[in-house]
Amino acid sequence: MTVHASDSSEQRTAERAIIAAVAEQLNVTLAPARIAIDDAHVEIDGASPDRTVLVEAYARVGALKGAQPRKLATDAFKLAWAGQKVGAVRLVIAVADEAAAQYLRRPGAWLTAAIRDAGIEVLVADIGDSLRESIIAAQARQYR
Repeated sequence: MTVHASDSSEQRTAERAIIAAVAEQLNVTLAPARIAIDDAHVEIDGASPDRTVLVEAYARVGALKGAQPRKLATDAFKLAWAGQKVGAVRLVIAVADEAAAQYLRRPGAWLTAAIRDAGIEVLVADIGDSLRESIIAAQARQYR
């Protein structure tokens, strides 16, 4: 069976591994959650059962391209908003690679300052070499 060039199953698998790694690192249970807030809802990649910890995962290896920085900014805004609404005490953007983490930690960048001011942590999850290579292969296939 041929995998479509744009298939993102490797990234979804990696995001689950990122959430598992963060759960272990923080010693908390995390699971995907759909949280109703006012007249809306938000999908969170990993939330503790009591909603005190919210985590968004991002599976990219290497430099960010195109709309990818916007995706991270959107995830940060979603965490800040949802966290404030549900009373979360720990907000985390977890990435698979140091390049994404460095983007979120750029000195002098408004996004870096906003993430810091919102109390959002940036963590690099150890997903292992095999999964990392799988992401790299998927990115190469997806690039057009």
